[in-house]
Amino acid sequence: MIEWVQLGLHTATSENRIIHRNGDVFYFLWSVTIHYNEQGLPVGFTSIGHDISQQERLFKELFESREMLYTVIDNLPLGVFWKDTELRFLGCNRRALDDAGLASFAEIVGKTDFELPWRDWAERYQYSDRLVMAAGPKGNIEENFTRSDGSVIRIRTAKVPLRRDDKVIGVLGFSEDITSLRNSEEGLRTFRLLVENAPDGIGIVAPTLQITYANPAFAKMLGYETLDALAWSELVYPADRDQLAAIVQQSSQTGNAQTTIRYRRRDGSVVTAQLALPALRDRDGSLLGYAVINRDLTEQLRFEAQLRAGEQRLRALIQSLPDMFFLLSRDGVFLDFKADSNDDLALPPEVFLNRRIDEVLPPELVALTQRHIEALLATGQGQRYEYQMPVKDELRDYEARMTLSHDNVLVIVRDITEQRRIERERQTLVMQERIIQAQQAIVRELSTPLMPIADGVVAMPLIGAIDSARAQQIMETLLDGVNRYRATVAILDITGVKVIDTQIAGALFQSAKAARLLGAQVMLTGINPEIAQTLIHLGIEFHEIVTRATLQEGIAYALSRRVALQRVNGKQ
Repeated sequence: MIEWVQLGLHTATSENRIIHRNGDVFYFLWSVTIHYNEQGLPVGFTSIGHDISQQERLFKELFESREMLYTVIDNLPLGVFWKDTELRFLGCNRRALDDAGLASFAEIVGKTDFELPWRDWAERYQYSDRLVMAAGPKGNIEENFTRSDGSVIRIRTAKVPLRRDDKVIGVLGFSEDITSLRNSEEGLRTFRLLVENAPDGIGIVAPTLQITYANPAFAKMLGYETLDALAWSELVYPADRDQLAAIVQQSSQTGNAQTTIRYRRRDGSVVTAQLALPALRDRDGSLLGYAVINRDLTEQLRFEAQLRAGEQRLRALIQSLPDMFFLLSRDGVFLDFKADSNDDLALPPEVFLNRRIDEVLPPELVALTQRHIEALLATGQGQRYEYQMPVKDELRDYEARMTLSHDNVLVIVRDITEQRRIERERQTLVMQERIIQAQQAIVRELSTPLMPIADGVVAMPLIGAIDSARAQQIMETLLDGVNRYRATVAILDITGVKVIDTQIAGALFQSAKAARLLGAQVMLTGINPEIAQTLIHLGIEFHEIVTRATLQEGIAYALSRRVALQRVNGKQ
């Protein structure tokens, strides 16, 4: 009251509690009138009390109810917000505040959507709010929502008109963050898309091994349109069904199992697959079934079989080759070798394996090998070279071919000693044959000599037997001499020829005709009685060939004929 007097108040109200004599507590509201004298000093008070215990109890209950309501709203799994008719936020619960990324209610109360982080979506939100206030509740509204940190989430909203005394005073909204749900759904769609298009055969089977799902690759692998509702064990090759039972039991115990198993296709053919079998369980650990993941190994196994067969053929081929193989490192260390027998090697394996070439080979061969290794590594082109190596007191010839083998150098060595010996012998034979041919040419030249006797006169004395080859040579030599010496008379002297047959006589006649064409007269001298008889017996006549008994007579005739021709040419 002192404060009231000091303030100069004449009336005031006050609440206090009064304890009844029975111990009950009552709430009283006092209306006080202060009386002052002429000097303005308080002289008395008049108080009237009203029992407001019932009102205080109702107010307390109302406050507690409101607090409880706020507590319930704040702990709802949904975001709750409410706006007035001007679409200003009047309040929201903690979940709505958290979804928005805001720290306090002061950041949202009294503001419109255009003043908040999601302003880019404000027009759409307010259109929806006005539609709800005008037409009534609307649910399952999916919208993007921008949080205070700029991130965007997906929310699902339901809105109802906010009424008081049947009058719309705003809008009440409930929101739910469904970002994780939509991401999960999108992940499931992506996962299903991956499974549907996976190259591996993937399926799901119940604990009874009944197929509940199979992707197209699984069905195609076994030659079916679909595998749904088929028994998985019936698709397995009969001989592998015990193995299937064992792998199923292992998966149910350990959670996963793997093996290689065979299937029988619809057409009866067999497919081999690498099988992974993870067990599928719910949150309580109860077995839901198994995921069946199959990778078709048929083509891989066929390729591996072909590869093994090819490798065996290659090994057999390599073993059958007479060549030796040496594998060297890039710095010239012997890593491996292949030879039909250690007797073919210049050094035993224990001497050169795992050692550098400069430790075991002669210096000149080391330099040759290193030079070709450097060229091979620099160009990548194969190298070929030859060398000699002493083996068991014998100097042998070798041909080496060098190529890259991954990071190493492969040297293929062939013993060419015998080949080089044959080549040397062949060269010797060629030289001998050339000498013989030269000797034969000299003999032929000596056996058919052509000598110039005088200007325009040549003579060819023939000795020995005449065969077809020599007759041809006689003609060639005769014609060449007539042409070279511009002869007008050519004397063939057969004094040294003992036998002439029809073929030889014909050849001589043909030689005479050919010389005639070159402007020379052929004269035959030295015909002995036996040859004359033979020619008469053979019926050969030499009408165009002049004959004389001896070479001297022939030369005299030729010279006289030459003088006569000169006189005739001089008169002319």
